[in-house]
Amino acid sequence: MKRGLITGLFLLAMPALTFAAPSDYNPQTVGAGKPEVHIKPDGTMTVRSAKVDQVLNTTFFLTTKWGTMALRWTMKTDSDTKVAKRYGGRARVSDIKMGDYLDVDGDFFVGSDFFGLTAKSIKDWSLQEEAGTFSGRIIEYNANNFVLQTPAQSITVQTASSTRIKKGAVAVPWSRLKKGDTVVLADGVYDYAKNTLTASQIIVFQPLAPFAARNYEGVLQRIDAPRLPTVLTITVSGAEYTVRLSEKTAVLKKNRAPAELSRFVAGDIVRFYGPLRQEENILRGELIVDAEVVRNLNL
Repeated sequence: MKRGLITGLFLLAMPALTFAAPSDYNPQTVGAGKPEVHIKPDGTMTVRSAKVDQVLNTTFFLTTKWGTMALRWTMKTDSDTKVAKRYGGRARVSDIKMGDYLDVDGDFFVGSDFFGLTAKSIKDWSLQEEAGTFSGRIIEYNANNFVLQTPAQSITVQTASSTRIKKGAVAVPWSRLKKGDTVVLADGVYDYAKNTLTASQIIVFQPLAPFAARNYEGVLQRIDAPRLPTVLTITVSGAEYTVRLSEKTAVLKKNRAPAELSRFVAGDIVRFYGPLRQEENILRGELIVDAEVVRNLNL
């Protein structure tokens, strides 16, 4: 009896069968399969690869097409309707838009001139963006994006206006990233179709060893004042260092006896010990050392 009822409804609803479907029906462009429609004896039904032709609040008008033959559907949704993206992430009914391709499970109903279903669950093949987290090495750096080589693949990473970028513990602008940097974490919204991550935050590994206190030796170029506190400019292996001396800095001769800054002159060989400032170096490439000890090897 129920099989006969459904067959009768199918015939009653034949005006919904038309040959005027849009020519751009192509569910394979988003990975969906061939169109299918199944109506079971208990009134439940499945529709596969239906295209959204029109949206009216929470009601959607769909088309499935076989060659030149098209079948149109009216799909109703409610607060219990569940929506999933192509790769399994959750979505909302309001995320479904015209042109999307859907797989729908629900309950069949028929109107005076249309087939209908009340959707219980929907898979939107066109929603291909998911939350994603990646790590790897920057193999190509550009003004607006970089290519990240992860253990599994290479992806393009771009930023939004709110993206936070850090090298170690220091917040940096995009321009301070470079090819070869190791990205500990890049998370945001990943677009499977474009293989692009729009990052909400990027954290780049920054080794701490270069900033640890150590000995340097170079040629004194300039001394700002002959008393503490003061600043020395010293060239070390061709690089110019700004060496800051505080009131606690030990100023010594070669034999480690106390020395007077007034006797320091340009051209002296100076050895100094202290940590390299991390933030200034990471942000601007500056070489600033807070010296704990300064020795003039010419005294």
